[in-house]
Amino acid sequence: MRLLLKLTASIFFVPLLLSCNSGSKKEKKESEIAYTEYDQYVTDFEKDSLSETELRAMQDDSVSWAQMQQTRAENYQALRQRVEQYNDKYEPEEQEEIQDLKDRYNVANENRRRKQLEASHRYKLRRQLLGMEIQQDDLSDLAPESIAATYERFIAGVTQNATQYETRDWNLIEGWWSALNSRYIAVEKDLGQEARGSIEKAKARYQEIRKETASR
Repeated sequence: MRLLLKLTASIFFVPLLLSCNSGSKKEKKESEIAYTEYDQYVTDFEKDSLSETELRAMQDDSVSWAQMQQTRAENYQALRQRVEQYNDKYEPEEQEEIQDLKDRYNVANENRRRKQLEASHRYKLRRQLLGMEIQQDDLSDLAPESIAATYERFIAGVTQNATQYETRDWNLIEGWWSALNSRYIAVEKDLGQEARGSIEKAKARYQEIRKETASR
């Protein structure tokens, strides 16, 4: 009778033990996958710079930009929560590494936020001085018939805000002004006397503004 009871207990106990072991191995495997994916995401994020798609969305569509930011944050939180779900499966050293990954992500995120603010400021200033239509850095897409009006827009913007510009703003403005003058040289032969005269006045006015700001 005792033998029968032992055999019966064994029949039920062995599958239960195998089931527990199988479940434990599965959780261990899932915890390793969660850690690896979290580690990879943070590492990639540290290396990532603002993509051309993100920069264009920042410039042209604030709604799309906000959606991109929200999606990125949601992806990170999902990976973070998944790792935390298996926290008791990790060794102390791994738990320390997970905390380190969190700190690294926060630092990278702050650096990225600062770059976003700088890029946003740059695009806003560029739109103000050159307009939305011009996209190329060398202004090669600026049509000859539009260049005189662009000079007028540029000078109007600089005149209005000259006292508010910081050194970083003037560095950007000088670069765009140089590109605008180079574009003028390239298309000057296609311009009429009135347009050339207007541009020369704008160039003289810009030099006056720079002298005024340099003396402050």
